[in-house]
Amino acid sequence: MFRSLFFISWIFIFSTGLFSQNSCPIILIHGFLGWGRDEMAGYYYWGGRTDLETELKSAGFEVYTVSVGPISSSWDRAIETFYQIKGGQVDYGNDKTEEYGIIQKPKNKKYKGFYPKWDAKHPVHIISHSQGGQTARMLEMLLKRSIPGETSSLLSNEHYGWIKSITTISTPHNGSTLVPIMMDVFPFALNLAPWFGGIEIENIDNLFSFDLEQWGVERYPGEPLMEYYHRIGDSPLAKSKNLCTWDLSPKGSAEFNQNYSIDPDIYYFSFSTYATRSENTKGTHRPDSKMSFHLWSTSLLMGYDNDAPDTTWHENDGVCNTVSMTHPIGSPVKTFDGTPQKGIWQMCEKLHMDHEAVIGHLVSKREFENIIVIYNEHAKLLYSLK
Repeated sequence: MFRSLFFISWIFIFSTGLFSQNSCPIILIHGFLGWGRDEMAGYYYWGGRTDLETELKSAGFEVYTVSVGPISSSWDRAIETFYQIKGGQVDYGNDKTEEYGIIQKPKNKKYKGFYPKWDAKHPVHIISHSQGGQTARMLEMLLKRSIPGETSSLLSNEHYGWIKSITTISTPHNGSTLVPIMMDVFPFALNLAPWFGGIEIENIDNLFSFDLEQWGVERYPGEPLMEYYHRIGDSPLAKSKNLCTWDLSPKGSAEFNQNYSIDPDIYYFSFSTYATRSENTKGTHRPDSKMSFHLWSTSLLMGYDNDAPDTTWHENDGVCNTVSMTHPIGSPVKTFDGTPQKGIWQMCEKLHMDHEAVIGHLVSKREFENIIVIYNEHAKLLYSLK
């Protein structure tokens, strides 16, 4: 039995390479309040109790997982992604440093790079969840620009052709109405920051890090918890637009989309998620059986939001509006018909699961197996792209 399973697995891995059109690495980018593979005591952002990176590697794909700022702006996260892939000293840019008073080159953000040969001849696929999708698009935009006055390897040069495809999962391309409803979310995140920071430093290895070194508000060894908290609250970070809450808001997303243009040489795919049902003729939505209980309150706030652009925004996955996940407003879009096409957003399957289930959290064994099939099949599609 074991030999048969081993032989079948070997055949699958061999065939993945044999029939693929490319072997570009797949980069996984997490969303808001996400974490890296060496954090959270072995509970993975991508996969929950099972590491999705390992699962995909066992199927024959080359995969890397980045770990970027959980509450940072898409700009900061995109730059961190670049240097984690390519290697080098993170440089947030002269203009951003001056505008927001951040540390331009944090000393602890220097990376060897897990794919140093990354360039136009060796592009990558990106699979992203939630804010990770905005991060991927920001990275795409920065790669295509040469910004006057900048000196970093990323911002001072154009890098066309470095991305083969971008796949977004549950990404609020046009913002989430949850953000303006709950503008207190960020102070809540600030309350979490010192709490998690305290656990991390007090000998619980690598549980979680808010990765705020560029703001100069990382917790120092031996620093009292409340002093750390007050220092965060007194920093420019607390009132900055260079933060996830602006980027994830409908207004912040609209501003980004106005400056964003699609690349005719990149394949774009989007997966939407939902776990609500229409309640009446007024178009309001309430959670259904697929919604995790702890997301019910936020889901109801979105499902009954009278300030939403229209009732199509009421359908949600507990964190993001489903209608916002298909594509950025202003970019071309179509339903994916099985034939990949460059330069247009291709809407893939609309998945009946909540915002966390789609990345393997709080699901049954059978549900997780089905989720792995979705990722494996999509990875095979990415490897088939010419």
